[in-house]
Amino acid sequence: MSVITYIRVSTVAQSKFKQQAKIKGKPFIDKCPVTLPFIERPRAQELLTTLTAEDTLYIEDIDRLGDNPKDILDALKALLETNADVIINKFDLEEGTSATALKAVISAFETMINMKEYQMQEKTVEGIARAKAEGKYKGGKKGRKMNVERWMERNKDVIEGLKSGLTTYQISDSTGVGKTQVSRVRKRLREIEAELIQENNIPHEEVIDETQKLEQA
Repeated sequence: MSVITYIRVSTVAQSKFKQQAKIKGKPFIDKCPVTLPFIERPRAQELLTTLTAEDTLYIEDIDRLGDNPKDILDALKALLETNADVIINKFDLEEGTSATALKAVISAFETMINMKEYQMQEKTVEGIARAKAEGKYKGGKKGRKMNVERWMERNKDVIEGLKSGLTTYQISDSTGVGKTQVSRVRKRLREIEAELIQENNIPHEEVIDETQKLEQA
């Protein structure tokens, strides 16, 4: 049985501060920007392969896992799969209740993400319909459309996994595609939607704003 504390720091000064804080058991410290997804961080990857049901992992706050809901959700699901006892200190939970609590947090994040994605899709459909009614809808450019179709064909397994709600870690494991590439595919899908809206002169401020919120929340 091991007791571990996971810490993410972005600067040397922050690292020194964190090392002075109370750390339970063995520290796993990632020195990286918060924008790097948890499952792509070197020490986090090591952690995910070594944690067992007999271990207890402490994390100071959920924001140590990512800077947006999707990355945090991927991290929580990956940690849940280890069967380790995961304690998030800011939640002030008693040991032994972490699995149930973790599932509740995962459910909350899934609901939040689904609501944001639904709002984005709904606004996109409304915008396209309005553009068609006003005679402004031109469709995608032929060359770009062909390139996008080829790109989607090359990455169809990853895209199917993303649409199914699988985590980056799960998609990488099942397809053999690197986790960094999976993250790039997710980002590119969002860019394609934004490009389509822009090409057709659709009022898209709200859609872009929602996309940015989803990536930056």
